[in-house]
Amino acid sequence: MDLHAFFNNEVKPALGCTEPGAVAFAASSGASYLAGPPRHIHLRLSANIYKNGQSVGIPGTSGLRGNLLAAALGALGGNPEKGLLSLEDIDEKCIAQATEMLEAGSLTQEVVHDAPNVYAEVELIRQGESVTAVVAHAHDNLIEVTRNKQTVYEGQECESGSGRLPQYINELMKLNFNDLWDLAGQISSEDEAFLLKGVEMNLNIAKEGLEKPWGLGSGFVVYEDIQNKDLGQTIRAWSAAAADVRMDGGQWPVMSSAGSGNHGLTAIIPPALAAKAWGKSDRELAEAIALSHLVTGAVKAKTGRLTPVCGCSIAAGAGAAAALTRLAGGTPDQAEQASAYVLSSLMGMVCDGAKGTCALKVGTASGEAYQAMKLATSGRKLTSQQGIIGPDFRNNTTAVGELSGVGFAAVDAVILRLLDRPSSPAA
Repeated sequence: MDLHAFFNNEVKPALGCTEPGAVAFAASSGASYLAGPPRHIHLRLSANIYKNGQSVGIPGTSGLRGNLLAAALGALGGNPEKGLLSLEDIDEKCIAQATEMLEAGSLTQEVVHDAPNVYAEVELIRQGESVTAVVAHAHDNLIEVTRNKQTVYEGQECESGSGRLPQYINELMKLNFNDLWDLAGQISSEDEAFLLKGVEMNLNIAKEGLEKPWGLGSGFVVYEDIQNKDLGQTIRAWSAAAADVRMDGGQWPVMSSAGSGNHGLTAIIPPALAAKAWGKSDRELAEAIALSHLVTGAVKAKTGRLTPVCGCSIAAGAGAAAALTRLAGGTPDQAEQASAYVLSSLMGMVCDGAKGTCALKVGTASGEAYQAMKLATSGRKLTSQQGIIGPDFRNNTTAVGELSGVGFAAVDAVILRLLDRPSSPAA
């Protein structure tokens, strides 16, 4: 398996939630072909992009939220050359103009159901011209831009868009847990440096959330109450604090995993804190982080990119548990056990869109990952099938994938209906 290709495509810096980030990227790409600022913007979004971008904070906007504003900000001040960091340089003038467009009713959206689960089509309209940009299959994959119905840009169709999974994902799906463990020990010095950069990025945003409460302040509150700096609770607090900042629109990029920044927080922060507490070397930490991303990617390969179940819990939580076990001196078998415990505990956690309370789920997943490591390294062993989860990692990912894709097939439709239902005033 080409490890460098895996990390290059599955582990990337992202600013803010990746769903509105994809919308902003599409809008900024389309705007580069427009003669001036758009008068109207219309979005056609997959259900999962719509759901995840509905309530989440936009970086650097002091609390503004949602896909519509992300599109306007991308069109008015985004930089398409920066991909998922396209909103990095927006200013107050841009924010004011975007807010005016929203208040004037110049931003509209609809959900399209016959589309990939990652799909954002942004139509920018001004007098005499219309530009449409489409991101599909992956959050930073621009597949087409048209101006007045003429194609002006055509990107390379990614393998998943043509019905084929990338080669590294096909290979990943065939590997057993011991193979993943061995691969993690084979990372190059270049990949090691890259993985450690992700540690620095994600710990940096966590520190912001511990210095003052962002959003719900779930990490800040937990951290204040920790006695004797218990490592499990510290891991939970730091992970939740990072998600508090990210979901509330903090302007710090994070290193994502499997297309999600919150996956990246869960996959990286627990092993990073444990490595520091246990005096592990940079190389040991990098190998543990590599295992975390590989396990996360293997679960996501079976469930899909955007799902009705919470991927930062089941996929990245399983990855973090395996990484923690490796750092604790555990065996591959124990790390496989730890991932199974997280899957068994959290497989029913539903994704109801990206928003402030995602920090609670990130904190829960990180805390469960630590407890799963403790259980796996205590000498206790999962020797038989427990419900749909058992000792074998590949069987577990297949089961969780079927549960998500088939068993939860109606969940997203219900969530969309509930999200669009007017909220009732409190009694």
